Amino acid sequence: MSDLDTTRPNGNIGAESGPGKGAAFAASPPDVESPRRIPPRSARVLVMDDEAAIRLMAERMLERCGYSVATAPDAAQTIARYRQALEEGHPFDVVIMDLIIPGGPGGMQAIQDLLAIDPHARVIASSGYSEFPVMADPCAFGFKAAVPKPYFMRALCDAVARVLA
Repeated sequence: MSDLDTTRPNGNIGAESGPGKGAAFAASPPDVESPRRIPPRSARVLVMDDEAAIRLMAERMLERCGYSVATAPDAAQTIARYRQALEEGHPFDVVIMDLIIPGGPGGMQAIQDLLAIDPHARVIASSGYSEFPVMADPCAFGFKAAVPKPYFMRALCDAVARVLA
């Protein structure tokens, strides 16, 4: 039985191994990637990603930073959720869009639909492909910022905070 707290996702585990030596594991303190407690209010964030595990991870990270989070697996559901929230008077403050959604429009196409609904929408591009031009210059494509995948809590929460500022 280990005394490692697996309910808190902010820790790090180091491992050392060598041929014929087995493996040694050690937990390190979670302050390496701890988020800054930012929002003066609980902003609403909508995350679009086709992978359920990534949506869940982003949701948990953003909630730890104090944000209220909803997710959607594709552009159609993202646009529908955004439109509905806007019509109900509880709009999302920020939308994070994966640039590539297999079998459908990704963030590059969906941002145009979103901005047609709300020209003031604050949208963050997200991708694991750092060579995409939008990741280097998101503003040139209508985005307010970009955050690379895999997500790191500090980078994700800081991107949202910068867009809200």
